[in-house]
Amino acid sequence: MSQAGLPARIGQYDVVRRLAYGGMAEVLLGRLCGADGFRKDVVIKRVLPHLASNAEFITMFRDEARITARLHHGNIVQVLEFAEADGPYYLALEYVHGTTLGNILHALWRNGAKLGVPEVAHVGIEVARALDYAHRKLGDDGSLLEIVHRDVSPSNVLVSVEGEVKLADFGIARARQRLSPTQAGHVKGKFAYMAPEALTQGKVDARSDLFALGAVLFEALTNTPAFRAENEAQTIHHVLTYEVPPPSTLNPEVPPRLDEIVLSLMQRDPARRPARGLEVVEALGPLCLRSVPPAADVLAATVARLQAVDAARPPREPVTGNLIPASVRRRVLVVDESRTLRALVKATLGARYVVIEAATVEEASALMRSAPPGVVLCQRVLSGASGLDLCRAIRADAALGDVRFILLTGDETPEVQAEAAAAGADAVLPKRLEPARLDETIDRLLRPPV
Repeated sequence: MSQAGLPARIGQYDVVRRLAYGGMAEVLLGRLCGADGFRKDVVIKRVLPHLASNAEFITMFRDEARITARLHHGNIVQVLEFAEADGPYYLALEYVHGTTLGNILHALWRNGAKLGVPEVAHVGIEVARALDYAHRKLGDDGSLLEIVHRDVSPSNVLVSVEGEVKLADFGIARARQRLSPTQAGHVKGKFAYMAPEALTQGKVDARSDLFALGAVLFEALTNTPAFRAENEAQTIHHVLTYEVPPPSTLNPEVPPRLDEIVLSLMQRDPARRPARGLEVVEALGPLCLRSVPPAADVLAATVARLQAVDAARPPREPVTGNLIPASVRRRVLVVDESRTLRALVKATLGARYVVIEAATVEEASALMRSAPPGVVLCQRVLSGASGLDLCRAIRADAALGDVRFILLTGDETPEVQAEAAAAGADAVLPKRLEPARLDETIDRLLRPPV
């Protein structure tokens, strides 16, 4: 990803490079330097400029800092500082030298391999410890804070080169003392890892996080997501209705006891799940404690091996939390008011491109100023400025000269085609998305000239 536009310094930290970029914040590698060669790397999570004046978002960002700063546990990424530097707010977080569980599973899947049972049990134990601590955290008055992570997923489980496992991004956590409660009816988190009660009732508690942990363990054991489908609607339907098979049906190495643990975590009735993370720790313990060599060492060796393979490829930058990873893959910015269509585009293109989402032309413009995409995929009719307005703005900006533009429209008449061409669009596709045609069109537009 381009490093253009980065400040040399934020607060007390030197900025080394950009690690990741998302629709709400960017993540940077920072370095704190001191006397006698002292050096400490940190992760800086900084609000994007177009959200700096959004009071609701800034309140949520402050809440994230306030909630996570209370959590001091070896399996939780630590908050080091929350501050404001020349306008934008930022969080300084512990830097975990390693990768995400999601990256590990994808790399193993690509090579036809899986994590062993002891390594998965080790991951489950460490994440369950983190959750049990957060769920049982007391406030200053001695009462439970009722912290719920709400986004336990492979991309938020970090694994260090030493085999440490840490849970990241309590950014959408909810606590009883939170200053800005989630609006009624607004669901946060990744649907494929959400508990049914979160989807149907908007209610979450500790057992909702444990359901998500069960989905993570199922995926780690089988390299197959338990519920993920082609679009959000189908994924939600799977969460609410699909009978998940025992992991051993997809991985014969899984013992019956581990089948029982995973399926108990994924019970639709919260009352039938384990009540707290400590129960999961005790249940998984026998599955990894007798491992020789220790499961943590095997996991560390897996991370080291995968990093060695990556080192032989064109340079990639690491992933942090649930933001879009910086990578050599080309970026596709999809601009559409429909979350379902954006999810479908991500499902279609996510294996080959970094897909970034925006709901409005204003949001898309802010994203492009920070890091231009290779392709913009934009619906024709939007609230406010239209897709054609965005196309004209791109063509008028010399810095965006290499950006390809695809217009999505419900009407592919010759008149619309001519209007799109006059605005500078490279292609017109139907709003009723055809995944194969979309993939072929983007490949053609980004193919280097012969």
